[in-house]
Amino acid sequence: MSNIMTAEISVLLITEMLPVVTGFAEQTGKAFGLTQAQQHKLVLAMEELFVFLAKQDEQQSTVRVTCRNGGYYVVLACLFPLHILPAAAFNITAKVSLDDDASLEEMGLLLAARAVDRLEVVRENREFLELRLVVEKEYPAASTGLEPLVEQDGYVVQATSHEILKQFAKRVSKAYAKIAPAFFAFPGKVVDMVASGEYDAVLAVNKQGYVGGGIFWRQTGKMIEFFGPYMFIGQEDLAQAVTDQALIKLARSQALCMVNLQPTTEVPQDYFETLGEIAITAGDVEKEDVKHQVLYRQLEEDNGAKVFVHPKIAGFMEESYDRLVLPRTLLTTEYAGEAILAHSAFSVALDWPRGQAFLSVLAVGQDALNNLKEHVVFLRQEGIVNLFFYLDAGKAEEALLVPALLGAGFTPRLVLPWGGYGDLVLFQQGEVF
Repeated sequence: MSNIMTAEISVLLITEMLPVVTGFAEQTGKAFGLTQAQQHKLVLAMEELFVFLAKQDEQQSTVRVTCRNGGYYVVLACLFPLHILPAAAFNITAKVSLDDDASLEEMGLLLAARAVDRLEVVRENREFLELRLVVEKEYPAASTGLEPLVEQDGYVVQATSHEILKQFAKRVSKAYAKIAPAFFAFPGKVVDMVASGEYDAVLAVNKQGYVGGGIFWRQTGKMIEFFGPYMFIGQEDLAQAVTDQALIKLARSQALCMVNLQPTTEVPQDYFETLGEIAITAGDVEKEDVKHQVLYRQLEEDNGAKVFVHPKIAGFMEESYDRLVLPRTLLTTEYAGEAILAHSAFSVALDWPRGQAFLSVLAVGQDALNNLKEHVVFLRQEGIVNLFFYLDAGKAEEALLVPALLGAGFTPRLVLPWGGYGDLVLFQQGEVF
């Protein structure tokens, strides 16, 4: 039976209902496997969010609060009408003075974000916003001690099991600590990630049950993001074998392409093309920039799409598509004085432990340049060292933001085919104001 469960309530957005929503957060967090400390995080975040919204609403609106068990995480989401407050109010910098600590304490959204692992704002449509508070479950770190592997000992690609997945995670964490995603340090978490259905893997195992290598991935819409291949023995043909098996398995996924943001040196040559390069700053004491080539492979025929391109990055986009031989109709667009909102708004997906933030668009407005600069200053001061911006080239309105992004120190690094509604242009911020 699946461990993915959802609970939902609808309440009036009035402070008298605060005990109801905080009790809901606590009880669902407990039912979905959060520790007592994590339940407290969820309750604190929900309290700050609900009080913040109630102070803005004069119509006693009804809001929907949903708690979902994602297997390895719990997400508490609040869906509310946009009329309660403009989308711009959900900028993480809204109502915050960088020089005034007292004003920081008044920012309910910021306090909610600090209480959880990730905060995400999603504009569902023109009428509703959804704010998601994500708490990842706690897992024990991988224990030390792994049996040595025999180089030539009959490794074959086979289906995964809990114990094999845990061994795989331990070996990845030990052999690829500097480049592997942090979740591999928690074997039980990897098991739950696969059980959730959001992730999958192909592993090579010998008769004794020892893992010699494998590939891990997740699917987001029409795009697959994969990790690896991670190999623990020096057999090039085995790296190719797990990659081939992954491709066979993914052929049934209906995905159009696969990308790897942090590939290993064991990736079979000639299997993938290069999308571009990004730099990840890591390390708590001595910051270290590690450059990663982002790899791409087409899985199914791409029948083409329209993309909206600002002239300032038209050359970059054309070069990217020509190199990948992707059929795209490039439609040039730029701001021509038409009426747009006075205030822009950006969603920020925060990953505090890794010092990363991924920004995207909620609303395009006239103040976009100053707003982006404020976000950069604020997030840098909060210890965020890796700043990225996802621009959806499938949406004409978002192309208008390109001059503001460039002015705020963001540089286009690569195009992720079908990463969003259309192709995503990944920008990385490198300038400190």
